[in-house]
Amino acid sequence: MEYRVKPPGKTKHMLIIAMFTSMAMVTGFIESRFPLPFPGMRLGIANIFPLTALILYGPAEAISVAGLRLALSFFLSGNIVALSCSAGGIIVSLPLSIALYEYFADVLSVPAISVASAFAFNAGQLGAIALLLGSWGVLAYLPPLLLCAAATGYAIGSLASMLARKLSSGKQT
Repeated sequence: MEYRVKPPGKTKHMLIIAMFTSMAMVTGFIESRFPLPFPGMRLGIANIFPLTALILYGPAEAISVAGLRLALSFFLSGNIVALSCSAGGIIVSLPLSIALYEYFADVLSVPAISVASAFAFNAGQLGAIALLLGSWGVLAYLPPLLLCAAATGYAIGSLASMLARKLSSGKQT
């Protein structure tokens, strides 16, 4: 909470949400081109932007960035399965991130919050897939996903923390 900046005016606020959302969209698109060892596995690099929005501006902005990115990604891809998986992950991980940051930021680092969020995202995503398939066999993916989530969650949390520090040290928005 040390990086929170004063709320911007309405127009600037919309611009900031749009900027964070577009950066998340572009980053997510680029990331989707990386080959990874398991189907559906992603690094989650685009999550830097909702997390940074949470750190700098608060829960409403983080929800806006994550929700707009989810909706726009669906509109661009038309992939209902990807929408379901992402929505399942976001519904579980975003409230957890918000709660941990709002109530435990004095004892938990941003990277630790990001790791917890990555674990929650994977659990929510696999839950959504299990419901779609009608089988809990997809839980076999959980160990490798959590291993990846620990590493990438820490890296994303570190990058979001650095970005928030850099953005808040300059001009107040």
